[in-house]
Amino acid sequence: MTHSRVTRRALLLIAPVVAIGIVAALWSVASRGDPAFTFDQQHPRGASDRELENLVRQPREPTPEGPGQPGESARCVPGSATGQRNPWTCTVLYPSGKRIRYRVQVQANGRYRGVDPTGQFNIDGCCTGTLSRE
Repeated sequence: MTHSRVTRRALLLIAPVVAIGIVAALWSVASRGDPAFTFDQQHPRGASDRELENLVRQPREPTPEGPGQPGESARCVPGSATGQRNPWTCTVLYPSGKRIRYRVQVQANGRYRGVDPTGQFNIDGCCTGTLSRE
């Protein structure tokens, strides 16, 4: 066998392995995704009281005649200091003068759901995704 024939055979064996390695490396780098998205997924933000207050006053007041006006103001107090700071206690003042206190849970994806102590009135919505870190 000549020297060039041995070199050619070696290249025929090595070239596919090198090509597969390059493709795998490129795929690995490309599949990392957006670093900011990955960080947010691994480090969920805690819920902000001001933001949650703005969200829970948006649903309309439950009335016997149907939905009333959105709340005029709201005050939310966190139940813990970690994660989404659940469960929250939010009191909403409506234009009618009625106040309703809700126990609110904020999910990791930003959705929230609240219920009053009687279980009669519910609020829910989305999203607390623009929460500031506190």
